[in-house]
Amino acid sequence: MASRAGSTGIDASLYRREGQWCTALVDVSLGTTAAQEAVDALPEVVGKLLASQQASEADIAALAEALVPAQGHASPVARFVAVNNGEVVVDELIDGLKVEAADVDCGPFPNLVALARARGGQFPYLVAEASKDGGEVRLYHSSVQGVGESRGVTGDPEEAHHARKVPGRYDEPKNRSNTEEIWRRNADELAKQIDELARENYVKLIVLAGDIKARELVASKLGSANKPITSILEQHTRTGGADQAAFAAAVQGQVDEVLGRDVEELSKRVANRTGNDRPDLALGFEEVVAALQQAQADTVLVGQYQDDETLMALDADPWLCGEDSEEHSESVIGSWPAPEVLLRATALTDATIRYVPEGVLPEGVGIAALLRWPNTAEPTT
Repeated sequence: MASRAGSTGIDASLYRREGQWCTALVDVSLGTTAAQEAVDALPEVVGKLLASQQASEADIAALAEALVPAQGHASPVARFVAVNNGEVVVDELIDGLKVEAADVDCGPFPNLVALARARGGQFPYLVAEASKDGGEVRLYHSSVQGVGESRGVTGDPEEAHHARKVPGRYDEPKNRSNTEEIWRRNADELAKQIDELARENYVKLIVLAGDIKARELVASKLGSANKPITSILEQHTRTGGADQAAFAAAVQGQVDEVLGRDVEELSKRVANRTGNDRPDLALGFEEVVAALQQAQADTVLVGQYQDDETLMALDADPWLCGEDSEEHSESVIGSWPAPEVLLRATALTDATIRYVPEGVLPEGVGIAALLRWPNTAEPTT
């Protein structure tokens, strides 16, 4: 979804929408009577907080209506909602996040920091299960529960297995050839569905399981761009006795491996640029702000959240400036905590933001940026 800030990129269109924004991050966990009562009270509690920040009645009503409990999700789970001009634009559950008290914010642009921190590094991936009479492919996101989209291929089982049902007929070359042609046709259709979903969603991983012959056929028919990101699980999941828990754990293992490689790659990119001569790397708060002002930052890496800093948000390029800056006074919208302004500027300059674990950035550095062009050279057009 485009609203998932902080993954491979941030949807800048959210920041370009006019009018007031209201956001809320609340706990919607269930499991106890007290938790149910707390969720039931959320519309009133959040409504009062929004009213105290001069939110419109339309925004209050829209946001309150979205504050529903998270049925079927293990506790803790939070809900993040963003409303613009009476319309719910973002509504997402964040599993594993404990929110002690409702965090509500109103302003001229959305405060997406909580969502960005929770979603940082998430990526879309596909799980495909193949059989000789068809198959299914499902789209997931690595930090979001549930299926994003599902497509299936359903062949004719009677047609596919007809030759097997007639004693002595399957071994005849003609019947065997016809049956294998049906299998190949089903595999070809499933591979097309996988390629299409992968292309539309920029997936980073394809997990393929199912009947051994069927999955081999599907794997052979995938597009060249998708073969390197395809991992084949030696599990036939499309049978009545399949261990779905083991399959889910195996898929999660593949996802964790991709996430680990991603963080390792970021760490290597920083290490390769660190030193006395580092024209491709901005280190520290001031350098990152300067890089964003020049639209020079490609990937902003946040290790510490810079909550003790504030910045001025601007309504035009360069989108942000320091509190003490005397430039761009005609474009100043106001002053906000640095994480909000940095996230907005990152989006509006088509950069990516990543919230990284300890060890990725040099010791003592809380924020950095990998640059699009070195400081010693002019940008190319």
